[in-house]
Amino acid sequence: MPPRPPASQLLQDRLRAAYPDAKCALDHADPFQLVVATILSAQCTDARVNLTTPALFARFPDAPSLAAAPLLELEALIRSTGFYHNKARNLIGLAQALLARHGGEVPADPAALGALPGVGQKTANVVLANAFGVPALAVDTHIFRVARRLGLSKANTPEKVEADLCRTFPREDWIELHHQLIFHGRRVCDARRPDCAACPVLSLCPTGRGKLKDPHLGVRFQPPPEGEAAPPAPTPRAPSPTDTTLPQRIISLVPSVTELLVQWGLAARLAGRSRFCIEPRWIRNTVPAAGGTKDPDLVRIRDLAPDLVILEKDENPKAVADALDGLGIPWLALEIRSVQDCVAALRLLGERLGVADLAEPMAKALAVRLKGRRRKGPRALALIWKEPWMSAGPDTYVGDLLRQGGLTPVGPDRYPVLTDSDIEALAPDLILLPTEPYRFHARHQTALQKRFPSTRIELVNGQALTWYLSRTDQGLDLVQGLAGTS
Repeated sequence: MPPRPPASQLLQDRLRAAYPDAKCALDHADPFQLVVATILSAQCTDARVNLTTPALFARFPDAPSLAAAPLLELEALIRSTGFYHNKARNLIGLAQALLARHGGEVPADPAALGALPGVGQKTANVVLANAFGVPALAVDTHIFRVARRLGLSKANTPEKVEADLCRTFPREDWIELHHQLIFHGRRVCDARRPDCAACPVLSLCPTGRGKLKDPHLGVRFQPPPEGEAAPPAPTPRAPSPTDTTLPQRIISLVPSVTELLVQWGLAARLAGRSRFCIEPRWIRNTVPAAGGTKDPDLVRIRDLAPDLVILEKDENPKAVADALDGLGIPWLALEIRSVQDCVAALRLLGERLGVADLAEPMAKALAVRLKGRRRKGPRALALIWKEPWMSAGPDTYVGDLLRQGGLTPVGPDRYPVLTDSDIEALAPDLILLPTEPYRFHARHQTALQKRFPSTRIELVNGQALTWYLSRTDQGLDLVQGLAGTS
């Protein structure tokens, strides 16, 4: 193979740093489930497919049962994925072909796989890569858009874009790149509103820098004011070593961070908090409140004259950071999307606040605790709100806490709204009702148990489950206890 172009190596290095969690978004337990889920994903979101497949696979778990499926019943089960008439016929044809040609098993041969009903090149590549580890690079709508914006291809068809990508990147990187580009398309490079200012590969993107018209929208983007965004590290960076001024008046808008600072003996440096920062209890009477997390009181914050405000990207909107910039107030934003992120965040806070000697032992202990392979335990759904139901998805801190503690988080990513039917379709073995942010209590547990009699419903400590940094160890203990008794 000829030497790899430096630009492609740099691009993938940045994608690896930005999306270390990139993986197949379709829930599946074997090649059969994956090929079925991939067929259903056509013109449908992965999240919707993941809500549909538990009930589908419970009724038709393998090729023989699917081959004999009544058409109307199958259509009813997959109706929410769209185009269900054609999909149902394709699924039955797929199962019958698997029985007739391959003994009911999904073949790992590309030609045989691509010849099955309903399996095109994209579906075949997804299955080859994710079920069999065969290097392949399926081009979906996200990859097609992102690759052309990045100038990796000028082609007008997914097949030609795939060929260009395969020529540019080494074969051993194709599977990883496939997931990275999809994550980038979903999280940053949106079809209509790409967030170029937050893009980890902006300096490598001719479209984002306004050098080329967007091949997707046909317009020329105005580059971000500062020209290009700095490539992110996979974890937050510590401040420059030349920044020797330690903040003495800190406002924390993150409840668990406020508690952590008190644990570190920094209570005297707390100049303010959000009204949800309520632990330890005595700070409610001693540290002034300055509004909420989504809507802090900026006038109050200004009057408290902080030299640092601590935020978290999920809890505090970007508009808060922009407003603080307008007031000339320094801020530090953490990003906690996984338990592993807590290790870096502890070190960042320790360095920035001058207490690395306190932060480093906590970070090391947590890193040691996270080592080792996690088993796939019972399927668990963590509800965080009622009317409507809302859950913490697998890609959130709560979802990862469940995973690290030995459970298998289920449901769509981020914080989706769910109906009773959605919850039933997810088929969780365990539903968690934390005491915050919504105040679930025994009455809710009883009602939900009646609605889902075969599912275990547990009322749990909300602070242990949702407060990172100050209570991460407590949360891991909680989840491991639940997993061990499930």
